[in-house]
Amino acid sequence: SSVIKRVLENVIFLEDLPRTKILINIDILSADASTRCAAINASSMALSLAGIPMKDLVASCSVGKIENTLVLDIAGKEDTEGEVDLPVAYLPLTDEILLLQMDGILKKEEFEKLLELAKKGCMQIYEFQKKTLLDFKSNLKYE
Repeated sequence: SSVIKRVLENVIFLEDLPRTKILINIDILSADASTRCAAINASSMALSLAGIPMKDLVASCSVGKIENTLVLDIAGKEDTEGEVDLPVAYLPLTDEILLLQMDGILKKEEFEKLLELAKKGCMQIYEFQKKTLLDFKSNLKYE
């Protein structure tokens, strides 16, 4: 999707890769919700494993409002029946929001709370990404 492409273009040091084409193929085998966020997270990790120079890993999650309750990690019916869906892609190192899309209507205070909740959720994903990549790299065997 062009949204994922724009997010990743903002973290890759493209100037270090002249005349280089990066192809990311994403196959969604099963979808419950937040597929865009999952694709961004997986793509960010894949780029890191491929040695593509980046500013940092991108972490993405969705937040929303369901029955007047602000929630993190929308799934299933929450995605289709909730009042608000707000996917966010976040660059923790620079505190940059790379993706912010919203379906629904919120008061300013609710939006600010949801954005903070999204950043906290993204930080959890970011820590998981880093740990997973470190574990993977430490288990590589060179022959």
